[in-house]
Amino acid sequence: MMTSCFLMAAVLFLDFDVDALSADLHVETGMAYIEQGLPDKAMGEFITALEISDQAYEAHLGLARIAVINCSWTTAEEEYLIYMELRPENYRAPLEMAEMLLTVYGRYPDALVFAETALSLAPLNGECWLVLADTEGRLGNIEVATTWYRRIFTENVELADEARVRMGSLLFQHGDLPEAREVLLPAASSGKAEAHHILAVMYLEQNDELRATDSINRYLYLEPNGHWADSARMCLDELLSGTVELR
Repeated sequence: MMTSCFLMAAVLFLDFDVDALSADLHVETGMAYIEQGLPDKAMGEFITALEISDQAYEAHLGLARIAVINCSWTTAEEEYLIYMELRPENYRAPLEMAEMLLTVYGRYPDALVFAETALSLAPLNGECWLVLADTEGRLGNIEVATTWYRRIFTENVELADEARVRMGSLLFQHGDLPEAREVLLPAASSGKAEAHHILAVMYLEQNDELRATDSINRYLYLEPNGHWADSARMCLDELLSGTVELR
């Protein structure tokens, strides 16, 4: 009798493990589909994972990411909050929530709350520094934002060029062209295409057509099919006419 009970308990335990493993595999597949640009397939995997196991917490993170891709901000926020409640120690959800809220007009103060939450959970994480800097910049706290960006320059090599691009863009928007140029040039030298784009816009604003042409050509070399490629090509055609406007 005792042996029978032990075997039954072992079977139940094994079933539980199999379900958990199966759910995890569906979550991993869903995340891979997101990386491949297949959010619809990913959604099916996450839903299946949750049907198999209510402890497939990562599925909620995946569903939030799909909602962001689809610009379904309310759904994304709901899923992020569910994940944060289930995994309060994980910085990914508040970090991604902050990034999302930065795209929603008027929600910058909310973004700051989540950026600070992410930072408290991962105080040495460069991504958290970057999002916090972006948020402070959107709120108009330029000095605080640039302090965080500069910390990334010196302490996080992998994110340094991206931080330079974002800081340069911020300074340019606020009219500090000399400082923006100084910050952007190292990123441009490293082959950061977006840095060349911003420099081109700055040079055009200063009527420096020679440098603008050089920056546009470098941008197109690095990203011939990039986001600003069409307008960049138009600018090259229009430079001689004096009616240039790079968007």
